[in-house]
Amino acid sequence: MATRQSMKATGAGRESPRTKPRGRAADSVERVYGIVKEFAIDFRFRPGEKINEVELAAQLGVSRTPVRAALNRLESDGFVVSVPNKGFYARNLTPEAVRDLYELRAAIECAAFVLACERASDTEVEATVAAWEQHSDLDEQGSWAKIALADEAFHMALTRLSKNAQMASALEALASRIRFFRRVNLEVIAQRTESYQEHAAIIEALRRRDAAKGAAILQKHITLSSAHAIDVATRGLALIFFGKAA
Repeated sequence: MATRQSMKATGAGRESPRTKPRGRAADSVERVYGIVKEFAIDFRFRPGEKINEVELAAQLGVSRTPVRAALNRLESDGFVVSVPNKGFYARNLTPEAVRDLYELRAAIECAAFVLACERASDTEVEATVAAWEQHSDLDEQGSWAKIALADEAFHMALTRLSKNAQMASALEALASRIRFFRRVNLEVIAQRTESYQEHAAIIEALRRRDAAKGAAILQKHITLSSAHAIDVATRGLALIFFGKAA
């Protein structure tokens, strides 16, 4: 089962909560939440799969209480759904779900970019640019997963330039739900090349404080067409079930 394999991959379950002081109960809850969230982010619980709480608790070496607490939080985060009298199920992966997430991301980032043009200092802008440019050699290393993380960090930094904490918080929560799709998307060399070029255009617009142009570029950069959403979802499903993208 996917759950058991993912536990082995993390090395989870090597410690039993019985060996820990009672005062570490809160730490145990946070630890379980962190581990299970990573499973959910990477779709190690396959789309629509019922999550076996008993097995999950046993493999993590904890009682069902922290597992249930983690799953309740993950439902609020948008990673799992609960069905009365049946339990928790992993989120589905459909083209429509992928498209909807990216449309929401675009709405947040475009609005944040307009504010960033008004509020960010030149020093803050250049620090954000420098942080992105230090990853310019990742493509040569062939590490598309690291590229995806660098891309995520760049977009988070742009949004923080808005000085709007609520926008930054909303994007941070959304970013974890998109992380798997971002990796799948940027695995394609052509997509990485286009993304790099658009980042350069976004940076130029930010330096010029051209809010309208930058927001337009971001809209195009982020939003997926229906065909693109289908492609990302298809390759994502192939990666989940067969271990490689289609």
